[in-house]
Amino acid sequence: MLAAVVLTGCGGPAPPPDGGGASVFIVVAVLDGDTLRVRDARGQVRTVRLAAIDAPELDQPGGVQAQSVLQAWALGRAVTLEERGDDRHGRKLAVVWRQQEEGPALELNHALLEHGWAWHYRAHADEQRLAQRWRYAAAERAARSAGRGLWADPDAMPPWEWRRLKRRSPAPSQRVGAARISGSCQRWFWAVRRTRPRAAP
Repeated sequence: MLAAVVLTGCGGPAPPPDGGGASVFIVVAVLDGDTLRVRDARGQVRTVRLAAIDAPELDQPGGVQAQSVLQAWALGRAVTLEERGDDRHGRKLAVVWRQQEEGPALELNHALLEHGWAWHYRAHADEQRLAQRWRYAAAERAARSAGRGLWADPDAMPPWEWRRLKRRSPAPSQRVGAARISGSCQRWFWAVRRTRPRAAP
């Protein structure tokens, strides 16, 4: 039994759960590299956060690319959810399986790791089953080694560190940067001036 668990953990994506009668949703929006909006058969819409992975924020290097990849894979497609509760923002946490016309369903969470567009969210790894935790960690390691996706940059910053730095950064000062080009050498110069609010009329 232990050998079977280890082999499953080190392999590729797991087969989809036996979801006889599982609800099917349509992806109606991709909000970022790990968040979807889905609609059920009754027309109700919910927001789904892909469990146990963390993609770059949209204002972070790689964030828009990760969103584009997930959009290409999921937007307008039928998916099923292996739900894992709710996060603190009220989003449904889930392993998301994209239905295929032929062959087994695609596990989007694992695919993003495998192609290098997300980190394994280790802060929540203890919420995963052991075999899944091994598979996700192995997928990230393989993507790193191959330099796929985000890992083309060896210094790629994990999203949780990016968010922490943003929380610590001071509020932006009231300065406006005006760029102009020197006609002789085509270099950029930045003229920075402090703006003062005008008195009310």
